[in-house]
Amino acid sequence: MNGYEFMFWTDEMILKLISEEYPNFYNIYKLARTGVQKGDIARIILVYHYGGIYIDLDVLILKDFAEILDMNSNKLYITYEPLGQTTALYNSDKYICNAFFAANKNNNMLRAILNTIPEYIKNYTENIFAKFDIFGGAYFKSVIEHPINAMFKGDVYIIDDRELFYPINDLKFDDMPFTVGDWTKLKEGSYGKDTIMVHYWIHGDFESKALLNSYIPEMNKTIHENMFGFFSKLYPSIAKKLIVLY
Repeated sequence: MNGYEFMFWTDEMILKLISEEYPNFYNIYKLARTGVQKGDIARIILVYHYGGIYIDLDVLILKDFAEILDMNSNKLYITYEPLGQTTALYNSDKYICNAFFAANKNNNMLRAILNTIPEYIKNYTENIFAKFDIFGGAYFKSVIEHPINAMFKGDVYIIDDRELFYPINDLKFDDMPFTVGDWTKLKEGSYGKDTIMVHYWIHGDFESKALLNSYIPEMNKTIHENMFGFFSKLYPSIAKKLIVLY
């Protein structure tokens, strides 16, 4: 994509930035027990510090973000996980997903989200890190909706059409009505002409960790066919059922 600078952040780079620019968060970051927890803290700091667009590594970009984002405005852009998935997992039709979000540098609401982290840990003690999802979508929602941050509510732009960013569900949920057709979309790349990106829900810190280190894509196949092959290896029992369909 023209006009964008892509930055891949390593653990070492993130620790250096935090120690130099956000020293009060250094010990908090070190307390995090999993890659997910560290990543959730780091992405907030990075977008607040530099401004820009955050996306998870397991994202395929299909269209220019500029079609929906105005990075010159004082806005925090974010959207929800797929409807069926959030309803089934969280009993909510509006669960914020932080696999993608974007904001201008020093965004007011993102500052509130960042600065609430130490207070959150103080209230719940460091034992909060025994929990899997601490500073993800639910945390974003709690800070955004807190009355103390009402003055910044206008700085948040929640993109209603979540399928522009999350056109498929987590592919391991193949036996639920809302996932019908997701594996076909995956194989064919048929996500719709307006779709901006695809989040694959790979879970690289968990079930796919070993496969990510060993999977070799086939150069004569499209990225969509290779992703279908990857998930077929990751979830072989589902792939066997799909043989009948394909």
